[in-house]
Amino acid sequence: MFLMRALLITSMCSVLILGCGNKDAVNTSAVDGGDGVQNSGDEVKPDLTDLEYEVQADLVIISKGKGAGQVIIPEEIEGAKVSEIGNNAFFRNIQMTSVTIPETVTAIGNNAFGGCIGLTEVTIPANVTSVGSSAFSGCLNLKEVKFLGNAPPETKYMFKDAPVTIYYDPSMTGWNKPFAGKVRKPIN
Repeated sequence: MFLMRALLITSMCSVLILGCGNKDAVNTSAVDGGDGVQNSGDEVKPDLTDLEYEVQADLVIISKGKGAGQVIIPEEIEGAKVSEIGNNAFFRNIQMTSVTIPETVTAIGNNAFGGCIGLTEVTIPANVTSVGSSAFSGCLNLKEVKFLGNAPPETKYMFKDAPVTIYYDPSMTGWNKPFAGKVRKPIN
């Protein structure tokens, strides 16, 4: 029993210490005025430290994400467009609080963000046509998901145990019926 308490306390301290992550790598607006271009004229390179990925021809699949705080997935890696967030890519990443998904992504894999208990809101870009089974299940603090495109086909347990409200663009198709058993509201 004592060993379990010690392990639990050690784990909690680790999360508190490591939870802040490397905020300098994520927040480029202080360096570049918020427009993605550094004042010195140098190109801003995405921080890939916490991402694992596979390049397949001219497309990239994010296979693992370990970032803390705000995680920004780049549009392009090694000259190829990021097109997919793979199965289990961010599974149980409890240190991530928000994620920016680029417009280039068309698919979010099974369990891609499952168990990300720190995640509170997500915006799904208009080009996403597929969201996998259990993609956001177990995201216990996920309150808001904005879909900017057409409603993707529903999958099993997409938002299981997530107290989420789905916001959608009323000019897009497929939002005229219930979705994933969650409250839906149009984006104003």
